[in-house]
Amino acid sequence: MSTIEHAVLKGTIASAVEIRNIFTAEVTEIGADTSELLWDVYMTAMVADICDLCHSAVHFYGYDVFQYQAGQWVLLDEVTMNEDGANGGEQLLNQAAIVLIGKAAGIRHMGRKFFGGLSEANVVANGFAAGFAASLAAALVSYISPVTGIGGGSLVPGTVDKNGGFWPFVGGVVSSLLGTMRRRKPGNGI
Repeated sequence: MSTIEHAVLKGTIASAVEIRNIFTAEVTEIGADTSELLWDVYMTAMVADICDLCHSAVHFYGYDVFQYQAGQWVLLDEVTMNEDGANGGEQLLNQAAIVLIGKAAGIRHMGRKFFGGLSEANVVANGFAAGFAASLAAALVSYISPVTGIGGGSLVPGTVDKNGGFWPFVGGVVSSLLGTMRRRKPGNGI
């Protein structure tokens, strides 16, 4: 049986600015391929690729897994991690971000992820340095690619529409230009 779940990735920039990103997926548990195991594989790969893009001031310390039940998100698990960005040098403004876009079939079915805390060394004018493109592509692939467990279980990334329908990603886009991360007041948003 499949369930709709999401993981809220939690981190900080320079130990002062809290950052969050939500990843949504359809999870099918089979045998030893539990939701926890499938999310661990997905989030480990995703965070490793994102850390390759971010300044060393960025720190990811965990994620919470929720399941969609009767129109509400119910907390299933809280997972800790300890991952830091890999780039030194001067840090860009927190608002300057990488934007990963996952696209699903249909009109307006897409997911966007913004990751700030970038290093100035990877940026030329308003875009990313040419050598940075492979890292951007790897992060996008980690974001939109399904995970299949050894026992046949799966985690398929995608998005949920306003009626609770799940739309799996069929492709994605990453821009070579810097994006701008949205800011939210405490208590609004997630």
